[in-house]
Amino acid sequence: MVSSNPVHVRRCGLVSIVLSGGLAVSSVALAQPLEVRVTAVQAAERGPSDAELTRLRPRLRRLAGYRSFRVMHEETRRCPWRLPQAFDIPGGPLVRVVPKGIRDDLLVLQVTLREGTRTLVDTDLRLQNHGTMMFGVGRDASTADAALIILLRAETEEE
Repeated sequence: MVSSNPVHVRRCGLVSIVLSGGLAVSSVALAQPLEVRVTAVQAAERGPSDAELTRLRPRLRRLAGYRSFRVMHEETRRCPWRLPQAFDIPGGPLVRVVPKGIRDDLLVLQVTLREGTRTLVDTDLRLQNHGTMMFGVGRDASTADAALIILLRAETEEE
């Protein structure tokens, strides 16, 4: 769910928000690899927004405070349980995901975002099946009119 307090991306700052959706998974689902999608979205003060982001636009606006959202990169892959997977965002951070298991009907993931040698995020998170986590990554002064948002979506098939 989205918090009622909007959080705006600041330069060189980082915020995150969880969006839940779908059904909870059974423990039997561990036999199936987890499908993880990482999408890099550029948020800007003005300009067009991509049609595929229309459904998420109100949530993106609350997270980042910008009006324009464009998909810059997207990668989806089947991730075996307990094996690290690295998603390289061109011009952005490295997103490392380790699917750890299912606890209390939630997908448990270890997520690390690294920019060069600097770690921006290193955390375990729990998502509902088909849930999405948003990470807003601020930019430096030279690109203060834009920010990067990383969308991480995880899902597994139920049997």
